[in-house]
Amino acid sequence: MARSKEQQIVADQMFDKLRDDLLSRDLSNTENYDKAILTLSSSSLALSLTVLKFVVPFNTATHTLLLKSAWVLLAISVICSLCAYLISNKAISVQLNNARDYYKNCIEDAFSKKMYLLLSIITLTY
Repeated sequence: MARSKEQQIVADQMFDKLRDDLLSRDLSNTENYDKAILTLSSSSLALSLTVLKFVVPFNTATHTLLLKSAWVLLAISVICSLCAYLISNKAISVQLNNARDYYKNCIEDAFSKKMYLLLSIITLTY
């Protein structure tokens, strides 16, 4: 696909706007990622200490399996949350590359690369 000079200028401007928006979202995701890790780490530590120290001492507890299960479920939720942030950032990166291909390199089907998007998000390769 060949664009005229004016069409390329407009496409460049559209790409710049989309890139800025995606990079802004990427920054926001990264900031929220840091906050989430800090919040989850702090709250899980506080909850564990509270349960073990003030509610029921671990050596006298009768249902320690429940506490251990809660820790496992907390760990699973933290891992899922971390994966969600990583996948989100990867999707933004892929979308930015697709936008670059469409606006800068004149590849018309750049945004229809669904299989590439899916595979790259799953593998989390950069």
